[in-house]
Amino acid sequence: MSNNKLSRGKLNLVVCEMYNKFIHGYDENSYDDVKGHYLCMHVSRNRSIFDERDTESDLDDDDYQRDQLYENGECHINDVVDLYSAYYINYVKNPTRKHDIIRNYRRIISKNDYIQPQLAEVFNFPSGECVAIIKTMWLKVVQRAWRRLLNQRKEVINKRKNPTALHFREIHGKWPRECSYPSVNGMFWR
Repeated sequence: MSNNKLSRGKLNLVVCEMYNKFIHGYDENSYDDVKGHYLCMHVSRNRSIFDERDTESDLDDDDYQRDQLYENGECHINDVVDLYSAYYINYVKNPTRKHDIIRNYRRIISKNDYIQPQLAEVFNFPSGECVAIIKTMWLKVVQRAWRRLLNQRKEVINKRKNPTALHFREIHGKWPRECSYPSVNGMFWR
């Protein structure tokens, strides 16, 4: 994958997997830092994961080849996920499969959601490896923080409907302490 096709500095929709020298190989030309990164296996270009995909796919056929995914341009990203997930299902069955850095590698790759579309920033190393820095987890952190904040705000609104809180506001001109509306400031540190 060349840099001119990738949107540098932006997030791409990718399918990636942890680098493992026993799967992907390693030689004297390989970049040393690739060992701790995710390798980018597929970068989606101009296709949404919400688009219809061919449900009559040949992915279940034994003679299906990886190259056939790309016959008519770009394949659907979920087809790529299915293909790589099937590979890892077979790979996990062998108990001798290890990783040279990560001790619980087998547990990680045996999870159902190990291979899935991710939002990631994509980089090419000088040795030709295309790596991805996953950003989806930060999106999940922000979503959790917002969900928690919205739930707190709903609780405050319900407390403000209480007649004692309304009476307190009539007398003092402000809400009781337990009815203070949570703000966005500091929502990640609660």
